[in-house]
Amino acid sequence: MTTLTRDERFPAPMHHARQVEGLTFSGQPFHPGQRIAHDVRVYDYRKDRTSDERREATIVELWIEDWHGERDLPYAECLTDEGQAVRVWFHRDKPGVPTGFTGPIIPNALF
Repeated sequence: MTTLTRDERFPAPMHHARQVEGLTFSGQPFHPGQRIAHDVRVYDYRKDRTSDERREATIVELWIEDWHGERDLPYAECLTDEGQAVRVWFHRDKPGVPTGFTGPIIPNALF
């Protein structure tokens, strides 16, 4: 997939990365336009320690970084609801579906 105009909020792609239209990670498919939940490392100055915080964003671009031929490292360029660009590394940031229900509601579903 070739990107003619790239959103200026995103950083430059990794040096050996190639853009893809979709990918599957840990059995779950991902594609541009999909909402995604991911972990972010947050520093709490009151406790002087870090913790993981779950956040959500929308995938805009998917990339695969060729890491010295040993394995591929997929990542996504995403936008938060506030319009902030964030890079989600699939091997580190535990991507998954958002906790809120975002799909169609099945008739007679029990909640």
